Parts: sequence; structure tokens; C-alpha cells
Amino acid sequence: MNSKVSAVNFIVCLGLFAASSAAAWAGSHDALKEALEAKYQLTKTGIDRIRVTQPGTVFVVEKDGISGDLASDMTFLNNKVHDGQVAQAGGFMAAMQGKTTSRDLKAGDKVYLFNVDVKDDQVQFFIITCDTYDVNVHGSTKQTRYKAQLSFELGKDFMATATPEAVEKAVEAVIIPEAEAQAVSTKTVELGQTPEQVKAALGAPDKVIKLGPKEVYVYKDMKVVFVDGKVSDVQ
Repeated sequence: MNSKVSAVNFIVCLGLFAASSAAAWAGSHDALKEALEAKYQLTKTGIDRIRVTQPGTVFVVEKDGISGDLASDMTFLNNKVHDGQVAQAGGFMAAMQGKTTSRDLKAGDKVYLFNVDVKDDQVQFFIITCDTYDVNVHGSTKQTRYKAQLSFELGKDFMATATPEAVEKAVEAVIIPEAEAQAVSTKTVELGQTPEQVKAALGAPDKVIKLGPKEVYVYKDMKVVFVDGKVSDVQ
């Protein structure tokens, strides 16, 4: 009898522990912020954000369309990210993003993360470019970095139960730590592999095209062609 009671108590305690662990993230902005900053080391800069005093995690930009402004500017260009896509601003912000001192980041550019903020419906990443660039301001040329705000619009329902891993997945569709990007780039595709083997190596494709016995997986920088379920060509 005692052994049965002990077993029941153990199962109940285990269930309560699992529930409390999951609940620890739910609605806890501070806990989520701390977890993200533990995964991604923040970069420390001087007041003008041009001088880097302590480099942190280097990220590689995965998606085009991120607009940045001068690192020393007081304002931030807010780039909204929804379902892995960087949204274009409208109205006043569109004019700001088109100003002569702004710069559009490209896939492959490298950036630092210098601040993280967690809101009820989104997570905000504040980034600066690793490289410096020549810019003409008031007739004189100077070196500067560019900064930008990435607002990952995840929604209140998502954020209510968001785990660090779920947020990281959303973030890394747009900017990914350089070490992880390099690990992905070393993965290879070979003739004769199955779709499952290719997805294990490269992840889910951006698009799938089906043409009878022929199937094409479209990735950002390559196309993998299958015939009868086997890799026949890589373009």
C-alpha cells in the first residue's frame, strides 16, 4: 500500500515540477530576456556605438530588407519581422528608412547584438554592424557603424507561453550566430540521398516544386532536384 502511495506521490510531484518549469517562462519577461542574453552574448560599445569595447556574439544576416541608420543617431529604424519575413515600413518610417544616411543590410552581412527587450507581444533585438563604413555627413566623411531594431512580432498568445528555444527559432530565421551558420554551410548533399536526408542536412526548404516524378527543394542559395525520391542534381 505504501509503495503504491509513494509511486502516486512521485508521479504527482513530477507532473507539478514539469508544469512549474513550463510556467516559469510564461509571462516572465525578465526570465526570457535573461535566457536569450545567456544564449547570445551582448556586445558593449561606447556612447556613440561606434567603438566596440567588448565584442559579443557575431550574427550573420539571413534575410534582406533590414534597414539601419547611423549608429550615433538617437532614433532607431524599426524593422518588423513576421513569420520570418522583414516587413517594409510605411508612412513616416518609410521616409526615414529612405533617408540618405540609412543603409539596407544584405544577407551575409555581419552584426552584433547590443540589447534585447521583451514585450507582451514581441521580442526586440537591437543590432549594429560589425563593419564600419564611410559616410558623408554635413560635407565631411567619417567612419560609422549602422544600427537597427528588429521587432519579432510573435503575438500575445505566443508570448504568453514562449520558451527561449521557440523565440530563438524565430530570431535565427533572420539573423543566425556565425558559428551556427558555418556549421550549416559545411553540411553537404550527395547524389542518391532521400528528401529526409537532405532536410536533416539543410533544414526544411523555402519552397517545394513538384513535377510528376521530379521534385525540387528550393533553398536560399541552391536547388536540390529529386527524381523518384532520390537526389539527381544540385543547382
